[in-house]
Amino acid sequence: MKKAFTLAEVLITLAIIGVVAALTIPTVVQKHQERVTVNKVKKFYSVMSQALLMSIKDNGTLDEWNMSPASEYSINKENTEVFMSYIKPYLKITKDCGTETGCLGQDYSVKILTGAQHSTNYENDNRYYKFIMNDGSYGWLRPSWATSYCGETASGLQNICGVLFIDINGKNPPNTIGRDIFTFNFLKDRIALGLSDDCKKTLAGWDCSQYIMQNNSMDYLHK
Repeated sequence: MKKAFTLAEVLITLAIIGVVAALTIPTVVQKHQERVTVNKVKKFYSVMSQALLMSIKDNGTLDEWNMSPASEYSINKENTEVFMSYIKPYLKITKDCGTETGCLGQDYSVKILTGAQHSTNYENDNRYYKFIMNDGSYGWLRPSWATSYCGETASGLQNICGVLFIDINGKNPPNTIGRDIFTFNFLKDRIALGLSDDCKKTLAGWDCSQYIMQNNSMDYLHK
């Protein structure tokens, strides 16, 4: 007589396997997605840093760029376009929308890390220059949000010349700062990471790019 598992034993085994899979697969998938995000953020930081260094080599440091004089400076469409003109030649852009609408989509809205809706509509705000990179990521930037160029103070940094936003997966969700949207700061000679302690689930998540670059992870999502 040949020995074999009974149907009940097979079903019990399959049930156990199913339970274990249901408990572990979501975690594995989440960890994989976070690793992909970390790698994309680090790659983008490298690409933008190289582009800025090339521009600095050709045009001088950012405080030497031909922006409006301090007595006339304001954050507006014209200054944003001038600011981007120094960076755009060194980027691989598949769609250039400038300060007008047409890149992000009218239904594109941004949330902060807590899940609350962010108040700024970047698509409709002509103080931001919008573009799509060749990898499908969305980008938008602006010069310093201050009364003088390179005069912004934010995220624990001083003398910020501009701010850069990147959505690593374009229009796909969650479109949330600290999850797939990350920010970087332009200083006069480099791309800088924010120094504030804002990368927490209970806060907005503005400086999660700093956490990723320093810790090579997105563990802040689980604290």
